[in-house]
Amino acid sequence: MSRRPFPPIPVVAIGPGSQPPEQDLNWLPLPRGVETFSAPSPMRTGRAAKAPVLDLLARAVQALQEAAQAPDAAVALPVQGLDREAQVLLAQVMGEGEVSAQISLADGGSLQIQETVYAGIWRVLELDAAGRLRADHVEIASAPAAVAREAQRAGAARAELPPLPERGLMNGPGIAREIIAAHEAAMASGGAGCHVVNFSLQPVSAEDMAWLDRMIGGGPVGIFSRGYGKCVVTSTGLRHVWRVRYFDGMNKMLLDTLEITRVPAAARAATEDLADTLERLRELQAWLERDDV
Repeated sequence: MSRRPFPPIPVVAIGPGSQPPEQDLNWLPLPRGVETFSAPSPMRTGRAAKAPVLDLLARAVQALQEAAQAPDAAVALPVQGLDREAQVLLAQVMGEGEVSAQISLADGGSLQIQETVYAGIWRVLELDAAGRLRADHVEIASAPAAVAREAQRAGAARAELPPLPERGLMNGPGIAREIIAAHEAAMASGGAGCHVVNFSLQPVSAEDMAWLDRMIGGGPVGIFSRGYGKCVVTSTGLRHVWRVRYFDGMNKMLLDTLEITRVPAAARAATEDLADTLERLRELQAWLERDDV
């Protein structure tokens, strides 16, 4: 399957505008298909443009080699210093992958994040409140560092039960106790492990969900993944607590869950993915070094 070209300065918006105050993230778009890996085929370019791109690839290879010993580490490689031709070449060879994200920053700015076709390699743009570019880098990580950082910054360390409604609750209080216990454990462990609360497999009323939504709240991080089907991941108002929803080909929700963990698996590149990316980047290096490219 052919891939869309990755733009030189790719602002991949997950929805129209920044996240709304109430964090109603139903505006996150859902893709129509899942793409498989296909190495990008850049246009022929000069040695002057290839040199800085090859240098960046060499640093990315080194970071991926070190990731085997430190899988949670993130290495940022600035690209703003590259000239236009090198920027275009970098965009062409990196392509566009399965995961994108939008993060609202405390100062009104935002981060626009797009995974490349190489799992674990991300293009990260930082914009100010007016939408102007502040920073642009390629990041080597299982998940961009800002995903966990900004979710934790905005998330509460303690869950509070909202007032009980007069009627309509079924299993909401029991589910709330489960969430609170798992959240306390996650806070003690720094988000290690993963506890899943599956709303789709439990009898819950509309009043239950509204009451639980008030307890959970909304956060600044929205992630959209095609790697596990169609999946929308959003941070909540509780640290280490994420809403994870899966959809079918008609955009009907199949599964509605909470994952209590540092970063959900749907938003991270697995260790096996990083090893595969390392092999492919080495192949890309050798290909770009040829004189006939």
